[in-house]
Amino acid sequence: MMEAVSVAGGSGDQAGPAQAGLLLLFDRGARPDRAAVATALAAIPRAAISHDPATVAGPRHIADPASSMVADAGLLELLLDGLTFDLLGLAPGPALERPDIAHRYQCDIDDSSAGEAIGLFPGPHIAPGAASLPILRALVGLGAGLAAALPGVKCVCWAPARSAIAPQFFAGTVETWLAGGPFPALGLLGLWFDETGTLCSEGLNFLSGYELAIDAALTEDRVAAMRLAVRIVHELVGAEPSNLRHEFVTEGGVRLALEPDPCAGLVRIRPL
Repeated sequence: MMEAVSVAGGSGDQAGPAQAGLLLLFDRGARPDRAAVATALAAIPRAAISHDPATVAGPRHIADPASSMVADAGLLELLLDGLTFDLLGLAPGPALERPDIAHRYQCDIDDSSAGEAIGLFPGPHIAPGAASLPILRALVGLGAGLAAALPGVKCVCWAPARSAIAPQFFAGTVETWLAGGPFPALGLLGLWFDETGTLCSEGLNFLSGYELAIDAALTEDRVAAMRLAVRIVHELVGAEPSNLRHEFVTEGGVRLALEPDPCAGLVRIRPL
């Protein structure tokens, strides 16, 4: 049995290229190979294979690191809108390690589920800007296309939020965002209620430098609280970071305060 390849960065390495990855989970033995990816890309506008190490003739230089030889066994470089992304873990090479999953959206995968992963990551030249909206939009757009076109995808995992999302739900929310709709917070963030009733986020700090905390006084109606979180996240993602408090009014006429708390790394939402 082939060993899984780990591509995750160390703890706290939130801006690393591996931490900005989308992983697609499959049943054991069901990962796609290069041919399957090429077929899937034909259904994704403007996407193409820009480099396939398996087609490069000649032996590797003896000075090349062994880790590169392992990675290239299941690597394709993909191109979308002038940006390159690395697709790792393809069959018949080693699978990627299954990521840590803490938040699930319309999928029933659990901690005991067996499976194998492939992963899509920003290429080395764009990895430092992985949290920027142009790169993020291209990454998740390409990932959504692959999730929809590759057979056998069980769920899509977004590493910065430790989330797992049903492929159809992920593709639909991403397509809506790319068409001008709301940011796909239900998937690209983990959202949960803590023991006090505060609605908290995981993964927003990757995009904005802050996590979200909506006061428990606003979360008695949990569906409405989730809608409020999605609205706020949509405004925060891509905006210039600010430490200034400001007030706003919800569609229902409720006056709220948005209060950055740099010491806690939070944006707090409180009623006025």
